[in-house]
Amino acid sequence: GCGKLTGISNPVTVRASGSRFGSWMTDTMTPSADSRVWYMDGYYKGRRVLEFRSLADFVSGQNFVQHLLPQPWAGTGHVVFNGSLYYNKFQSDVAVRYHFGSRSVLAQRSLSGAGYNNTFPYSWGGFSDIDFMVDESGLWAVYASDRNAGNIVVSRVDPRTLRVLRSWDTGYPKRSAGEAFIICGVLYVTNSHLAGAKVYFAYRTNSSSYEYTDIPFHNQYSHISMLDYNPRERVLYTWNNGHQVVYNVTLFHVVSAAGEL
Repeated sequence: GCGKLTGISNPVTVRASGSRFGSWMTDTMTPSADSRVWYMDGYYKGRRVLEFRSLADFVSGQNFVQHLLPQPWAGTGHVVFNGSLYYNKFQSDVAVRYHFGSRSVLAQRSLSGAGYNNTFPYSWGGFSDIDFMVDESGLWAVYASDRNAGNIVVSRVDPRTLRVLRSWDTGYPKRSAGEAFIICGVLYVTNSHLAGAKVYFAYRTNSSSYEYTDIPFHNQYSHISMLDYNPRERVLYTWNNGHQVVYNVTLFHVVSAAGEL
C-alpha cells in the first residue's frame, strides 16, 4: 500500500564504478525473479547501455550484454519500466521509449515546452532537464518550461505512446532542486546534490498541494547525479560520485474509517 515518506535509511554502496555522473536501475514493474540491472555511464551524448543478468553480476562487472541506442541520451533521468527504457534524446525535448526485447524505438514524442540542454537542469547541471520516474501508479516526466518560469512540472505520461495525460505546476524552481523522486503520486525534492542534502519539499498530485519537509538524507559521497524510487523494491537508487548506492525508505500508512489513505 501507499504511504507518506517519513524516513530514508543510511546508504548501502553496491558498487564503485564509472565516471562521476551516471544512472543505474532495475525494472520497476517486472516480477521479482527478473533481477537484471541496467547501467548508463555519463550524462552527455551517451548511447551505450549495459544490461547485467543479476545484481551479483553487476557487482562483479560480469555477464552483461550491450545495447547501443539509436539516439544518444541527455542527462541521467532515465528509467526502465516494463521492459522499455525511457530517456531524453540529446539536444531536444523528445522523450524516447526504447524496447530492450526488440532492440528498437517503439515511441518518441516531444514534451511540449520542456527545457533542454541545461536550460532548467537540477542544481548539479549535467543536462538533467528532463527526468523520468515511475511510482506505484505508472510513468511520470519531471521538467520545467519558460511558460511556468522554470518551476518543476510533474506530468503523468502514457507509457505506450508517451502522450502527456495531465500536468501539475509545483511552484518549486527546478534549478534550486538537487534531485527528485516520486512515491505514491507525491514528488519529493532534495534541496541540494551535495553533502548536507535533505528532502525539503513534497508536492501531492492527488490534492495539488505542497508542504516543506525535513527528512535527513545521508549523501555519503557528496555529489548525487541520479536519484530514483523503484516501487517494486521500495528502494531509492542513486549514482553518487562514481558510486552506485541504494537506500531503503520508510512510509507511514494512515488508516481512517473510510479506508486506507
